[in-house]
Parts: sequence; C-alpha cells; structure tokens
Amino acid sequence: IAVLSCLALALYAGWRWLLLGAGAIAAAVLGAAFGPSPLKEGLQLIIPPFFWMRLTDQLHPNRPIAELRTTQWRFAASLIQQRPWTGWGLRNFSPLYQQQMQFFVGHPHNLPLMLAAETGLPAMLLFVGLVGWIVAQASRLLIAASLSEERFIVFTYLTAFMGCAVFNLLDITLFDVRINLLGWVLLAAICGWMYRANHRIRPL
Repeated sequence: IAVLSCLALALYAGWRWLLLGAGAIAAAVLGAAFGPSPLKEGLQLIIPPFFWMRLTDQLHPNRPIAELRTTQWRFAASLIQQRPWTGWGLRNFSPLYQQQMQFFVGHPHNLPLMLAAETGLPAMLLFVGLVGWIVAQASRLLIAASLSEERFIVFTYLTAFMGCAVFNLLDITLFDVRINLLGWVLLAAICGWMYRANHRIRPL
C-alpha cells in the first residue's frame, strides 16, 4: 500500500523514471512468486525470500486455518447474514470467533466487515458513506483547484488517507493509536481544506 501511494504521487508529479523503476521491481517480485519455471527459479535467487514467499503464502506454511484472514472474513460474513440490521454488539467478534473456532483473534482484519458484524449493515454503510462522501467531494474540489502548490499538498493528504483506508481492508488500525490518529488527522485536514475551498474569503 505504501508503494502504491508513492507511485500515485510519482505519477502525479510526473516522475516517470521512478514509475519505471518501481514497475521493474514489482514485476521481478511477481515473477519470483508466480512466473514460469525457468524464470521463477532465477528470480528467486535474486529477490529476498521474504517478498515472494509472502505472496505465495509460503512464509508461514503451517498456520492454523483459523488464523487465515479468509477464514475470519467468512465467519464475519456469516455473522452479518444472521444479524444484518443490529449486529452482535461492539467487540463481540472475538469471543464469538473463539467459541466457534477455538482460536482467538482480536478482530477480523477488515474494518467494514467488523463494523457490519458488530454494529449492523446500516451503521457500517453510514460510516463508510460519510467518509466516502468527504473523499469524493475533496477529489472534486481538487480537480477544480487553481493553485498547483495547493493541489499537490491536498493530493498528498488524499493519497495518505486512502492508503490508511485501504490498509483497513486487510487489517484494522482502530486499535493502534498511532495509525488511527494519523488517519483521523488526515481526514480532518481534508475536511478543513474543503471548508476553506468552499468558503474562500473574497477581498473587499
């Protein structure tokens, strides 16, 4: 996600050389993980195992099924199907999962799924819709902004916030005060810029 954010900034700034370099590195890692046999073995000698083994899920081959994110997501989806309107209550995913799977996890590693399972679909959609509306309005104002310096700064805010948002699809930063605070500060900065852009003080 951090690499994608950097690539988005590089694309916005017109740093094509950086995009080419990052693309070559990404292609090498993907080739080491999923490439054809002669190429794959050669790239695996060059690329550190941590990267391509992470993609192929060979880094921890003997993990329990209950530890896999896909298992946790399926269980969260089943909870949503059983109580789609009200959910099971905040922080109830962990005890329910432990009761069913005999394995403890602190959360389902997906914020929308956790909110839907614990607070219900309407509350989750309201939260996601509100944040999405802010991002959409900020993006619209960003396109219409005239100052290039201002546009670049706001673009970095949006890119950083979207990085935090996408990260919450694979993990949950709500319980990490550092990343959680960063996300809310970025969203507040975006809202502040939106207010300023919509209510600019005109000179007399």
